[in-house]
Amino acid sequence: MKEVGQPLNLLGLAKAGAGQVAPVPGTGLEVLLLDEGRPATIATASWLAVLEGELIVDLPHGDFRILQQGDSLHLPAGLEVGFEPLKPTVVLRSVPAEQ
Repeated sequence: MKEVGQPLNLLGLAKAGAGQVAPVPGTGLEVLLLDEGRPATIATASWLAVLEGELIVDLPHGDFRILQQGDSLHLPAGLEVGFEPLKPTVVLRSVPAEQ
């Protein structure tokens, strides 16, 4: 019989990281608490989902997406974006392949 692991609280893992990326053990995912805006260049195509909070993703040419709890978004490689949380926001995202 295969052993099943213990539950993992993703919100707690992100909040314990104090703004640092926290890897989700045994997966290709990581969680992060965003409490202030930050620019980013997406190195490799990635996916992100909002677990808690609300996030504006500023895209090039004045475009943007507003993500609420439960929403996800795929971001292509090479895209320059800004992440602006409307309140402290926990995101789950895929780990870039080069990590």
